[in-house]
Amino acid sequence: MAVLHPTNLKGPCPFVCLVLLPLAMHDWTTTGTLALGCLVVLYIAQRALRTRIPYPLPPGPPGLPWFGNVIGINKDAPCLTYAEWARTYGDLVYSRLLGRDIIIINSEKIAKDLLEIRSKNYSDRPYFITNELCGVDFNSALMSYGDRWRLHRRFFHQTFGPEAAPRFLPYQHRRACHLLHRLLETPDKFNDHIFEFTASVILNSTYDYDPASREDDLVDIVANLLTIVVPAMRPDIAVILGAFPCLLYLPSWFPGMSFKREMAVARAYSKQYLERAFEYGLQKVVMNNSVAPSMIHDALQRMEENKVSPSESWMQGLKGAAGTAFLAASETSNSSLMTFILMMVMNPAAQEKAQAQIDAVVGRDRLPGIEDRPLLPFIDAIFRETIRFSPVLPLSIPYAAIDDDMYHGYHIPKGAILLANLWSMAHDESRYPNPHTFIPERFLNDDGSLKPNDTQHLAFGFGRRTCVGRHFADASVWTVMAKVLAVFNILGPLDENGVEMPVEPRFSTGIAIHPLPFRCRIVPRCEGMDAERLERLIAASVV
Repeated sequence: MAVLHPTNLKGPCPFVCLVLLPLAMHDWTTTGTLALGCLVVLYIAQRALRTRIPYPLPPGPPGLPWFGNVIGINKDAPCLTYAEWARTYGDLVYSRLLGRDIIIINSEKIAKDLLEIRSKNYSDRPYFITNELCGVDFNSALMSYGDRWRLHRRFFHQTFGPEAAPRFLPYQHRRACHLLHRLLETPDKFNDHIFEFTASVILNSTYDYDPASREDDLVDIVANLLTIVVPAMRPDIAVILGAFPCLLYLPSWFPGMSFKREMAVARAYSKQYLERAFEYGLQKVVMNNSVAPSMIHDALQRMEENKVSPSESWMQGLKGAAGTAFLAASETSNSSLMTFILMMVMNPAAQEKAQAQIDAVVGRDRLPGIEDRPLLPFIDAIFRETIRFSPVLPLSIPYAAIDDDMYHGYHIPKGAILLANLWSMAHDESRYPNPHTFIPERFLNDDGSLKPNDTQHLAFGFGRRTCVGRHFADASVWTVMAKVLAVFNILGPLDENGVEMPVEPRFSTGIAIHPLPFRCRIVPRCEGMDAERLERLIAASVV
């Protein structure tokens, strides 16, 4: 949710500061009374302006003056609260939180109508001061719509567009095979091995960097950065800091300000990662004359072909786009693959059905590759059901209305924050019966063929802000799913008596979610499988 920068305050925030500061100085007298009066007057004025709007706001739950719907929202999973509101108020719900207009979209149809068909008005992002505090304000996914964002978008299209992404298939295959070796050697460290894979494929495609292991310095820096940044960018912190920017001036040791220490650490990691990775990528292209495909190489080659010298702002844009690619892809792909492992533990019948299809199409003498994908529709069905069951970004990334708009008789105010409740869309019972059950077959026709893909928005967003890297991410995740299912059985953990124990699905909270740590067994399907035999399987596979 959006916040306001302390140097560019609008609305009631300055008045709130006038109220809080006298209290902090134990001087609640004339100044405090005046400030409170100004706040009340401003609230009444805003209500008066609302009455002049010819169309009503969308329906929504009642809230407190200015504070809005603070009470009653599940802070760990607001998507659940918004889905509950939809049952009462409809799929377009109005809310107000600490002075900001919030529009919650709970259906894919409305999301497409507004965020795609009217994308010109809904391609902006709200301002997040937490981006700056965490040192990730270079992130183009959260960037305001404008020339800087368009520059980033060009870099992404050049490297990860549908025609460019297949260049990375050989490396994705190689790192997926490396993952199989890791899982064979130390299956209990599957979470580390999966993160190593996702980090490796995006580092290579962005910087032409090939990490040696999970303990690689750069991979470790980013793992630590994500561990700190994702929880620190909680919407509730962003909203509170936007409404009460005076809190930014309180020291980190002050009660309730511990998040400032976490953000300072994140800022240091962010700077270290951004500079080190970019320096490496530049050196590979400029000093070592590398011609391997990467975002750095593609961008510099394009400038050389056009005989244009890159400006400082252009170089900063390239650095930011590259940094965004790695942060975004490593977090989302890793979450999807961890959810896949969890779902296979909990749904052995789906796992067995996928393995039977792999055996029938590919056999057991080689590994499935991307060329086999059209003949393995059940793997795609598992992929789609994994995304549907637990969208990585339950509320997507917030959109912002550039101008006033009207939709089906309802007014959407200029500057309103629009939240696409992907969790609600993914658990719509009218489209997905038994939505809380993992059922890959829902994406298959009676003859076993795939239905048209209706889940891509759940992973990659809507309109002009759709993730450009979706083709790359799609190939990475599918490749791992197919190869892991071909080689291993993913089973539940055993208790001290050797009896298999059930696994309870638990997920993290925040802007992006992933399964919390869980135990499982990853066991070779073929008896006697060792590193040498696995290598023979890999050698017989087509890249």
